[in-house]
Amino acid sequence: MSCRGTAHTTLVAVLLTALVCSHPVAAQEQSETIDLILISSHQHDSQAFTQGLEMHDGSLYESTGLYGHSSLREVDPTTGEVVRQVNLDESLFAEGITVVGETLVMLTWREGLALVFDIESLDVVANHTYAGEGWGLCYDGTHLVMSNGTSELAFRDPDDFSVVSTLQVTDQLGEVSLLNELECVGDRVYANVWGSDSIIAIDKATGEVNLTIDASILAENESNEYNDVMNGIAYVPEQDAFLVTGKNWTSMHLVSFGVTQAPQEETPESIPLSILKTIWPVLLIAVLVVFLSSMRLLSAIMQFLMILLFKRQAEQPPLPSEGEQEAGDG
Repeated sequence: MSCRGTAHTTLVAVLLTALVCSHPVAAQEQSETIDLILISSHQHDSQAFTQGLEMHDGSLYESTGLYGHSSLREVDPTTGEVVRQVNLDESLFAEGITVVGETLVMLTWREGLALVFDIESLDVVANHTYAGEGWGLCYDGTHLVMSNGTSELAFRDPDDFSVVSTLQVTDQLGEVSLLNELECVGDRVYANVWGSDSIIAIDKATGEVNLTIDASILAENESNEYNDVMNGIAYVPEQDAFLVTGKNWTSMHLVSFGVTQAPQEETPESIPLSILKTIWPVLLIAVLVVFLSSMRLLSAIMQFLMILLFKRQAEQPPLPSEGEQEAGDG
């Protein structure tokens, strides 16, 4: 290939690359950055394998797991003292809890059984069955929101526990799985991610993670055992704060998730510049078309001139040889 052809191809490739790479591409925005602010720390029973945490009328309710050790407790949120406790049958592994009216609903891990307790007596007054595992549970005022360890949340009817809808939880990298203990606050569902020190805030309408809270500072003085992970989120509306703890942790912490970083205001653009930014891809294509057309025209002209030159040379008579010149001179 000639140098001219190589340069021509390279220039076209550069222009096309600029056009494709500069064109806007739709993408999910990254979650906002949130600061975790520690307000106070309180005692927590290190024997409690925390599965669910819920504030109600100034009292803290906690479910603890493991077969043979599962229980439902009422806890003093200031001192961590267990006020009341009922133990579950050894065949049940307690999971997430939430308050619905004058009752408290508790999931079980693999038993497919949701227990309904009277909140005053802590007696079991009803139960529901469901398929699959039970992990976290919260109540948004209309539906029970349930996790099962995957990236899916199930919205259930609080009366009969039937599934009304499901929601896939995603962030900018894809599906977010291992959703564990839940807390419903407004239009968000807060969730522990099992095995991590992160709490995520999920948009209840879209399933997108729009906040990620790094709570690793809370785990620094706790056990490093495999199962001693952060688990338990209880919203305290009077303080607009959250009580957070973990499985077998010695402390629970009252924290605020801080203020989201406000996006910087953009300077308004002038109308001509705005129009130019909108139509510049069209202008680039037009320039590219004109350029390619001119190159083809130039190539045709060059080829025409070369043909004329070769034709003229072919029409000229050949020069006489040396012998012919001597004979002519004689």
